Amino acid sequence: MAESEQQPPADGSFAQWFERVWSYREERVYQSIFKDLGEGIYTAPESTFQRFGKQPHPGWLNHGVFGCPPGDHRKTWLYVTSGLSNPWNLNAPGQDPTGFSGVGFELAIETPAPASWAVSLLHNLMAYELLVAVGSYEGAELLEYGNRVPLEASVTPEFESKIRWLLVTQPKHYEAAFSLASGRVDIYHLVGATDAEVQFARQSDQDQLIGKLEQRGCCPMTDPARESVL
Repeated sequence: MAESEQQPPADGSFAQWFERVWSYREERVYQSIFKDLGEGIYTAPESTFQRFGKQPHPGWLNHGVFGCPPGDHRKTWLYVTSGLSNPWNLNAPGQDPTGFSGVGFELAIETPAPASWAVSLLHNLMAYELLVAVGSYEGAELLEYGNRVPLEASVTPEFESKIRWLLVTQPKHYEAAFSLASGRVDIYHLVGATDAEVQFARQSDQDQLIGKLEQRGCCPMTDPARESVL
């Protein structure tokens, strides 16, 4: 996608279609999957993009994160992005030729309690993925299932957590993908991991690590206060 393609054309019919795609994701799909979307979307501030030394496309400042509280369906908090799957690269209503809408995914992370760090974390990841999508970083590739994302610091600034990595996993406890008029969207569920756990995954297999984390109740939820299982 070229950066110039990120702004939908001024054509009114396309703009209306674009808004319907956006609304359908949030009002139909997200409410069906995640139920309560909380107090509203936390939009990404311009400073999120400036930390990468880049100027954001104006439309990106409408992208954000929902904080979904616990309920009968789930005992944890879940934070999910909304905007990565917007079809900015299209010039007319219809399916993206790739079969995927926007970058093709949204990001989610689950926590045991309300977590402002989760919102900031997803804002940063969302900003970086958008910049990758428009070619801001030569050779950089978008996230995929099975990736390990180095944070190079504690997952939370509140204390020195042993969680310093994110595993990109396919959710098993809610729908892992959905369809929009513009194409398919996967949900990448992020799970925190320690240095020792990632080393184990490198030497053996990431699926084995996920199994160990699940056995210890450390997956799919990310608890920054937990100890390493390895």
